[in-house]
Amino acid sequence: MNLGRWHLDLISAGTFALDGGAMFGIVPKPLWEKKIPADDKNRIPLDTRCMLLRDGQRTVLVDCGMGAQWSDKERDIYRIEGHLDASLAAAGVAAAAITDLVLTHLHFDHAGDVARLDASGIARLTFANARVHVGRRAWEHAHAPNERDRGSFRAQCWAPLDGPERDRVVLVEDAGGRANILPELEALVCEGHTTGQLLPLAGARDQRALYGADMVPTRAHVPVPWHMGYDLRPVVVMEEKRRLVELCAAERITLVHEHDTSFPTSSIVRSPKGELVPA
Repeated sequence: MNLGRWHLDLISAGTFALDGGAMFGIVPKPLWEKKIPADDKNRIPLDTRCMLLRDGQRTVLVDCGMGAQWSDKERDIYRIEGHLDASLAAAGVAAAAITDLVLTHLHFDHAGDVARLDASGIARLTFANARVHVGRRAWEHAHAPNERDRGSFRAQCWAPLDGPERDRVVLVEDAGGRANILPELEALVCEGHTTGQLLPLAGARDQRALYGADMVPTRAHVPVPWHMGYDLRPVVVMEEKRRLVELCAAERITLVHEHDTSFPTSSIVRSPKGELVPA
């Protein structure tokens, strides 16, 4: 779709699986399994869908999936299948052509492919010519996580950015609820899932799309009480999500689902009962 100055493609970096109960928190399994059925290990399939934005001058990738730095055991646990390179190639884009990588936050399923190991086992940036935009507080939190979410961060995924490639990092000032990234590309800042998560909002006027990241990861997560057990601040998530879906409905903003394998986007409308629901 076209969003103001940007042409948007939605591409998949690959798929993985997580425990369905963890993905839906307090929602009972008989309810959430009607939306996304689980396998025999109670895992549900998830996409790592990225936004690819081009305006003729910049080529922007939003999030980059799980990456390849996983053991065989971990690949089996998370049922990881990666294909970012093939998806970029299908869109006519080489990794070297990416000028800007925007990371919503640094959890491993969003920032896993920032770096890859070369033949010598040295971590190199996957997108060698890209600036890497990440919220200032999200960056700080990822380097000093708490016990609850420490397992969601894998420093090896972005190792070069802590060393020789530190000048590639653009820390986005994310303290005011909204943040500017590039022309016609801003971000809403949310605190519920993790500190300083950026939700990119691309386009202008009536041509805009909001990247739901881990605030509205699938279409099943549109209802306010349906949120993840991984969230640091559940009550904050509900308050923030209510504002997000109301904004999408009121201003006719397309909502992009990063983790839904069946529904890449939703339009949020008001039902006859007055509830905000995905169309």
